[in-house]
Amino acid sequence: MAEFPLSYRRLRKILRFYGIQEDASRGKGSHRMLIGIVEDRIVRFPTKCHNENDLKPLGVIKTIRRTFKLTSADGVSDDEFYGRA
Repeated sequence: MAEFPLSYRRLRKILRFYGIQEDASRGKGSHRMLIGIVEDRIVRFPTKCHNENDLKPLGVIKTIRRTFKLTSADGVSDDEFYGRA
């Protein structure tokens, strides 16, 4: 399975499986804050979301995966990651 853009809703569902949550008390307007624990440290990643069905570009998804150590180099294959949706 190849990498592809995801809606924000599907991306959030996948990330929730890996323990990454959206902090609703952070961010203003269209900005959302994703928070997770990576290597015993709290990691935050701000992203824009104007609508739950907006497609997140592949570049943003790759950056999120690298930030939260969810790449194939970290042991999470593309099939495993995208299969969670």
